[in-house]
This record gives sequence, C-alpha cells and structure tokens, in this order.
Amino acid sequence: MRFTTVDLREQRALTVLRDGSPNFFMNLGAIAAGAFQYVLVEDQFPKARKYQPMMSIVITNNSGENVDLQVNGQDYAKLPAGVIWSDTESPIWSFKIINNDATNVAANEISVNLSSPPMSQSEYTRYRTLYS
Repeated sequence: MRFTTVDLREQRALTVLRDGSPNFFMNLGAIAAGAFQYVLVEDQFPKARKYQPMMSIVITNNSGENVDLQVNGQDYAKLPAGVIWSDTESPIWSFKIINNDATNVAANEISVNLSSPPMSQSEYTRYRTLYS
C-alpha cells in the first residue's frame, strides 16, 4: 500500500496527539521595571512548530517581583513573587511577561516550560475509532 502526503500528515498528527511533545524550557533574561519580554513560540523553539499549539505552560517566578502574563496577546494572569503557575486549558502560540513592579527582575529568575501533553489511552482509542 502506498501512502500519499495527506496520509503521512494524518499519521504524523495522530502520533503527535498520542505521544505529546517534548518539554521546551527557557529561563527569561533580566526584565527592567515597567518592561516586558515577549516570546513567540515558533521563533524561540523552532522544533516546537510540529507540535503547535503548545497546550501546557508552567511558569516559575523565583523573583521578588510581581509580574503579569499575556497569552496570545490577551491579558491572562498575575503571577506574584515566588509562585509556580501552570495552565493546560488554552493553546499557546505566544506569551509576554510584563514586570509591573518597581524593581528589576534579574536574569534566570523566571523560567518557562511549554509542552503538549499526550492523549490518554481512552481518548486515543476513541479518536482512532472515529477517524480511521
């Protein structure tokens, strides 16, 4: 049996859904008071393109500053100092960390981990039954 390009794309998409993606981790640089750092996922992590959109984000704010988070250009959350925050409910194409505090965030005090989690076995079986 010969596969077409469409068949190969469908098979790859199913594999990504089944297995999820690797973790894409980064430490943010220094962010001055009132400034921000913007991250476009496909530019920062070229290998993430085949897994987009990322569906899980974990941000660790080890700084002493309160920061705001925007996801895909929309205000999303306030991240107080010293907190670990996560979300698995929304697709993430880009994000921006805004330092609204009076002091600077030092480099490597805020870390971000992005991924697309795998499907559960029951979800995968249901999907394969419906669309195969």
